[in-house]
This record gives sequence, C-alpha cells and structure tokens, in this order.
Amino acid sequence: MHFIWYNPDLREYKYGNVADFNNEIERAYNPRAYTVLMEFDKNAEHLACKIIQQLNIANTQSIVGIAS
Repeated sequence: MHFIWYNPDLREYKYGNVADFNNEIERAYNPRAYTVLMEFDKNAEHLACKIIQQLNIANTQSIVGIAS
C-alpha cells in the first residue's frame, strides 16, 4: 500500500509506502499535522507520481501568490 501525504514541515506533498510515511512522522516537528490524502496499490505508482507533481506545482503557485 502506498500513500500521498502532505508534509507540513517541508510544505510539500510526498509519496511512499507505509514505512516511508511512518519514518517521516517519527522525524516530524508536529506529527499530528501530517495528512494522508490518497491511498494507492503498488500498481498505481505512475498515476500517483503525476498527481503529486501537480499538487506540488499548485502548492508552490499558491505560496507565491500569497507572498505577492
């Protein structure tokens, strides 16, 4: 099982398996702020990568827009 989650410490969306997610939470400043957005089976990695790219682009643009 794989997830897309938001990492509030880095202000970016991430993709990985359960172990990746748990490792990030263990190192997190505020683990309760982490949110799993989507869940995928292993065969959907290509789709998940496309989704995460778009989420991070949108996230970057909204941060730039707010700062302007």
